[in-house]
Amino acid sequence: MSRHSRALTLTDTEKAELLSITKKGTHKSRKIIRAKALLLLDSGKSRLEIQSELGIDSNNYYKIKKRYFAGGLSSALEELPRSGQPPKITERLEAQITSIACSDAPTGSAKWTLSLINEKLVTLHYIETISNESIRQVLKKAGLSLG
Repeated sequence: MSRHSRALTLTDTEKAELLSITKKGTHKSRKIIRAKALLLLDSGKSRLEIQSELGIDSNNYYKIKKRYFAGGLSSALEELPRSGQPPKITERLEAQITSIACSDAPTGSAKWTLSLINEKLVTLHYIETISNESIRQVLKKAGLSLG
């Protein structure tokens, strides 16, 4: 049994906006492909023709179409925000790094080094692993210098 497809009909202003997106090279390539797909959908081309012409898979084709019907043109063109990876260095860890750097240097050393701070953080079980570069960035952000 095949899907019943809804015909997509764009207004003149939507067509003009999509044409301007496809003609100008200032947009992201994914946005241009979505705009071209919507224009081809409006022209009445089949799913397979659109997929082969634009080099997209069926998932992308159906997502573009579904997002247009659900939220209009802007929803179909723009990407949804992504959650991303949570930051590994929290405010609490930043405070701990700063407090270690501001404390007296360990015995046998004239001053704190990035490696010494790194070792201290790991031995105190504040974090399992951290790079010296991350520690340097935290200290730079706090306006501290080990030199």
